[in-house]
Amino acid sequence: MSRADKDLLSIQEARILVENARNAQFLVKDYKQSYLDKIINQLLENITMELAHFIDMEVNETKRGSIKDKEWLLTHFLSQLEKELSNQQCIGELLKDSAGNILKVGVPLGVIVVFPSENNVILNTLYSIVIGIKSGNSIIVIPDNEAYHTTIHVVNSVKNICEKYGLPVGCITCLESISESGILEIVTHKNTSMIISAGKINNTTNTQKPIIYGGTGGTPAFIEHTANVSDAVQSVIDSRSLDNGMLPGSEQYLIVEQSIASEVKQQLQQKGAHFLSEEEEHQLLNLLQPKDNGINPICVGKNAYELAELAHFSIEDNTSVLVSEKHYVHELDPFVNEMKCPVIAFYLEPDWMHACEKSIRLLKEKNNGHTIAIHSNNLEVLNQFALKKPVGRMIVNSPSSLASMGINSTLATSCLLGGLTTGKGISAKNITASDLTYIREISHSTQCIEHVNNVDEESHEKMLEEILRKILA
Repeated sequence: MSRADKDLLSIQEARILVENARNAQFLVKDYKQSYLDKIINQLLENITMELAHFIDMEVNETKRGSIKDKEWLLTHFLSQLEKELSNQQCIGELLKDSAGNILKVGVPLGVIVVFPSENNVILNTLYSIVIGIKSGNSIIVIPDNEAYHTTIHVVNSVKNICEKYGLPVGCITCLESISESGILEIVTHKNTSMIISAGKINNTTNTQKPIIYGGTGGTPAFIEHTANVSDAVQSVIDSRSLDNGMLPGSEQYLIVEQSIASEVKQQLQQKGAHFLSEEEEHQLLNLLQPKDNGINPICVGKNAYELAELAHFSIEDNTSVLVSEKHYVHELDPFVNEMKCPVIAFYLEPDWMHACEKSIRLLKEKNNGHTIAIHSNNLEVLNQFALKKPVGRMIVNSPSSLASMGINSTLATSCLLGGLTTGKGISAKNITASDLTYIREISHSTQCIEHVNNVDEESHEKMLEEILRKILA
C-alpha cells in the first residue's frame, strides 16, 4: 500500500509540475530576449556566492570528485558562459532584410525535462536551467537518487533568485517525490516538449519525445610523432585527473606511435602517471570488475591514490593517473568500459593509420561516438582523423575534458555534450540555448517584387513618350 501511495503522490506532483510549467511558459514566451538576459545575469551574480556550499554538499552526498577541481571548473565555466550568452539572440527577431522585413524568428519549445548527471550535478543543473531561461522555456529537473538532496537544493536556490527578478512561478521546478511512475508521467505528458538527459535516461526511451543525450563516453587520445610530446602528455594527465576523471570528454585510452613510445612513457612517469605491474593490474581489475556492463560504482570519482588503496597496492602520493599497457581491444576487458576515474589504457601502434583504426575500434566497441583527442602537427593526419572518426567532436592539441566543453577552445561553451553513445540522441554537437528553440522562417513573395518592377518600367516608358511628344511639338 505504501508503494502505491508513493507512486500516486509522485504522479500527482508530476502532473502539477507540468501544468504549472506550461502556464509559466505561456507567459515567458512573450518575454523579450533582453529581459531574460537580465534575469540570467542576476542569477549568475547571486549564485556565485553559494557555489562553495553547493560543492561541499555535492561531494559529501555523492562521495565523488574533487572539491578544489569543482570550484575551479565552475568558476571558469560560468564566467565564460556569461560572456558567450551576452552575444546570443535565441528568441524573437533573429534576421531582417534591408527593407525591415523579419525573415527568421526564434521560438521556445515549451516545457523541457532535464535529467542531470549524478556526476558534476551542480554544473549540469545550473547549465540546463540557464539555457532554458535563455531560450524562453520552462525547466523541470528530475534528480538522480545519488545526488537527490544537492539537486533539489540547487534548483530551489536558483528558482528563488529567478522568481525574485521576474521569472514566473512554475518556470523552474524539481520533482521531489521520485518514482518510476511519476517520471513516466512527466516524460510522456502531452505538454512536455523535449527531454535532456545527462544522466540516466530511465523511462524516456519510448516517450516519442525528442531527446538530447548529453552524456559521456570513453575518449581515445592519440599522440602522433610530430606532436610536442611533453605538452601532449601534460595535457592528457591534467585532463584525465581533473575532477578525478568524471568530466564528459575525459581521455580514457592513450594511443601512441611506436617511434615515440619510450619518450611518452618517460614523460608520463615524470608527470605523475603510475604504470601498473601485472599484479597491480590484476588487483585493480578485481576492484573495477564490471557490474551490469559497467564499472564498480565505488570507483567513480575516486583519485588515483584512493583507487590504489581500495585495490590494496601502494603508489606515490603525487600520482595523478594509473596506466595499464594493453596490446589489443577485448570486449570483456573492463578497461574497454567507460570509467569515470583517472585510469588510462595505453596502446602502441606502428603508425598513424593503425592508430586511426584502433581509435575507431575503441569508439565502436561500446558505441561511444562521443569525443576523440589528437596531438599532432601534421595537417594531413589531422584532416584524415577529422574526416573518418565517428564522433561528435575532435579535440586537437588540447586537454580534452576542458576543450570539449568549450573552455579555451573554439567549441560552444556547454557541459551537455551530444554524442552517438546511445544512438538515440537528436544531436551530436555541444548543446546550447538555441537547441531548445525552433526557427520560424518568413517568406516574402518574389512575384510581388517583380510586378512592382514591371509597373515601374511601364510608367517610365510612358513618361519618356510624353516628354518626346512635347519636344516634337
